[in-house]
Amino acid sequence: MRRLLVLLCLALAGCAVPPNDLSFRTEKSPAAAALAGEAPAEGTLEDRIRAANERNDRRLRDGDWRAVKPAVGPKP
Repeated sequence: MRRLLVLLCLALAGCAVPPNDLSFRTEKSPAAAALAGEAPAEGTLEDRIRAANERNDRRLRDGDWRAVKPAVGPKP
């Protein structure tokens, strides 16, 4: 009975994200892209980190639920 409940929960969790929804897609690191057989993202690591931080700051200002709120430091 417990195994059935766990399997049902896992099945429902897999259905929670709509297919091809770009809001849930993250950029792959160079190692993850190599393992997936894809080309790594454009730019250097510092450029990609800067771009991700700018996106997150924009999401915080817009009130987007995907934004990561900093625990310490200045708030945008």
